[in-house]
Amino acid sequence: MRVQLATMRLLSTVAAWVLLSLTVLADDAPKYLFFNIAPGVGHFYTDESVRSAFDEVPKTLHVVENPKLRVGVSFIFSTLQTSTDQIAARIRTILECSEKTSVPVLIALDGQNWWESRPDLWNWWDPSKPGYNPSNVFNVEWTDWSPTNAIKVSWRNWGTIHRVAPAQNIASTNILALHLQALRDLVPIMVEWHRKLPADRKWLLGGLKLGWETSIGYNAYYYLDGNRYAERWPNDSSHDPTTVLNWNKGLSGGAVQLGYAALSSARLKDHGAITRDDIALVTAWYFEKLCRTTFELGLPRQLVFTHQGGTYKPWDKQLPFWPAMNQWCTPGWSFYGLDPKDAGQLDKELDNQNQQQWAACEWWWGANDASDWEDHFTRTLRFHDCRFIDVYNWTRMFSKDVAGQRAVRSLVAKW
Repeated sequence: MRVQLATMRLLSTVAAWVLLSLTVLADDAPKYLFFNIAPGVGHFYTDESVRSAFDEVPKTLHVVENPKLRVGVSFIFSTLQTSTDQIAARIRTILECSEKTSVPVLIALDGQNWWESRPDLWNWWDPSKPGYNPSNVFNVEWTDWSPTNAIKVSWRNWGTIHRVAPAQNIASTNILALHLQALRDLVPIMVEWHRKLPADRKWLLGGLKLGWETSIGYNAYYYLDGNRYAERWPNDSSHDPTTVLNWNKGLSGGAVQLGYAALSSARLKDHGAITRDDIALVTAWYFEKLCRTTFELGLPRQLVFTHQGGTYKPWDKQLPFWPAMNQWCTPGWSFYGLDPKDAGQLDKELDNQNQQQWAACEWWWGANDASDWEDHFTRTLRFHDCRFIDVYNWTRMFSKDVAGQRAVRSLVAKW
């Protein structure tokens, strides 16, 4: 009986997915240009910053309305850095502003990158500090196949190198449960709002992004003997290494390879050297958990986007693009100063997966004049079936780029 029930549930899910796949996007569904609003100090938005974004972006760009190419704003939330109650309240404000101003919105939920405020999840080593719990050793990454190799600190280079909390084990039972619970708390808000929108205004929800360059060892990496810096100078990063990762050196960029904890927790591998396919597999495993949960909460596949990281030159030494692809989502990646057609095997991998729709989930391909800016937007949008470009970001960059703004006005008018 249990087997029959499980089979029926599986068939029901598959049938629903097939139905959605047969009606993935109507011919009149728009493409989007989104402009990311950086959350600022504390990695969170105020109601005022949200409302001002819905006023400032349309007022500055002043584009004509074009149902084929719409201009909107995007917001990103770190679900382990801020309480879901606070995030829920801000999402409601965002959706309210979208409906009021007729400006479409893209929302991103990420649980991996920022969790500094949760030492109760990562402090496994210091009983004198908040959150201490020896079992947290299973929530962080390791440098070998045993928890005795757990890390105490990581580094991130988003323009400058700085310390961050230890890289997260994205396959940890506890961590994954928290990521999925955040989706269960937040996705229904978007689902209910979208369902209530009139049919001719459902385009106001451009989508939900899952992850923020999701990968292992890229946005939270580990220098050789990194724990020593955390132990000897726990509150002083001035002694930290400043070596920039070199992707020509392979998967870890010259840093220490991570991923052992995630592969072990996901039961994908427990010995031997880690390869790019190993990291790709566990990244895909994690995405599938997120995407399937989101789908089951009622958000259709065409509105669910993954945002994978780890895709750099040399392409054959870094992660492939396929981990972002699964049956419950549309895949997405970051592109900086790059034509997608030149991004390694992306073209081939999309074809191999029979996947034409995709998204430039984080994008900046600047230019000195409006003509080149417009060319860069156009080439990205016309590569396969790009559903949106999310420009990173409005707050610090595009709001000041007059040539880029002129390009957007011209592009939308002609699309």
